[in-house]
Amino acid sequence: MRLPYFPMHVVVFPHLPLPIHVFEERYRLMTQDVVADGSPFAGRFVVSMLTEGSEVEEPRTAHPHAQRVGTIVEVRSAERFADGRWALLVVGVERATLSEVDYSGPYATARVEPLADVAGDAQRATQLLPRVQAALDAYMETVKRFVASAASLGADSPEITTVAASLDEVLKPIRLPDDPTAASYAVGGVLQIELIRKQQLLELPDAATRLGAELDLLRREARLLSDGAMPPVATADLRYHPN
Repeated sequence: MRLPYFPMHVVVFPHLPLPIHVFEERYRLMTQDVVADGSPFAGRFVVSMLTEGSEVEEPRTAHPHAQRVGTIVEVRSAERFADGRWALLVVGVERATLSEVDYSGPYATARVEPLADVAGDAQRATQLLPRVQAALDAYMETVKRFVASAASLGADSPEITTVAASLDEVLKPIRLPDDPTAASYAVGGVLQIELIRKQQLLELPDAATRLGAELDLLRREARLLSDGAMPPVATADLRYHPN
């Protein structure tokens, strides 16, 4: 099937939400077509991570370079502002490979082939779940201590101070789903790591393999934060994503 294509500096995991502020003209047109009554796209488009270039480059002169594995997303809410901008809330539906990107129209489209979600070694995946949950709990507690420590030292960032004031709400415990595949995507969304590492998690073939990789990453990131290392992803990246 062919869907509108939106390359972004983000990795979207299935089942997880992403707010998007749409302000660039061609993506305004794309959104209008995607959410229109009777749209052949049925409220869906495909997102993949940019590796070079920008979402706002002129597509006829500078095509952005992006990963071939991305995520089909579905619009759950769409608000259009008086000046033509949109505020979208989308949710990942399924992973997909992209090919035959066409930049000749008002916005890019791509041929997409959905990728099956499989558990892999089901017994291993089931055994990994409680270990990953424990590692996630420890990671979240470490993040909370890191932010609280940074704020208590009088860090200049007003954002850190604001977050620290409501840590229990912002960093409340996360209960992973019982389904290993859904759990693996949830952890991928929570981990504050480099985008290329998130992309690698997205591309792993099955839930068992992904959970194993995430267990190592959760432990690694918790150790780094305990040692005072800054996380590679800013707190702002957890919130509203502009195109």
